[in-house]
Amino acid sequence: MSRFTLTRRGGLAAVERTVRVVGGPGLTMVAVFLLRGSSGPAVLAWVGFALLGLGLVATGAGGYCPLYARLGFGRSRLIGGLRYGKD
Repeated sequence: MSRFTLTRRGGLAAVERTVRVVGGPGLTMVAVFLLRGSSGPAVLAWVGFALLGLGLVATGAGGYCPLYARLGFGRSRLIGGLRYGKD
């Protein structure tokens, strides 16, 4: 039997969830601020950054990242819950 037990693929650790929930709105606000003075192709870039910020908030709040799950990342823990680490 392995020392590690998979908890959930795509699951986010508490620190990463916090960074996403705090950083996502910041990225969105910067993108919206810069969007106001832009024109042409730059508008699409800033809209993309704003959507990325909203996606970070959504994945951070939910604690699950579909991209991480697709790439096979996940959280695992030692039996007994003493340490967290990668698979």
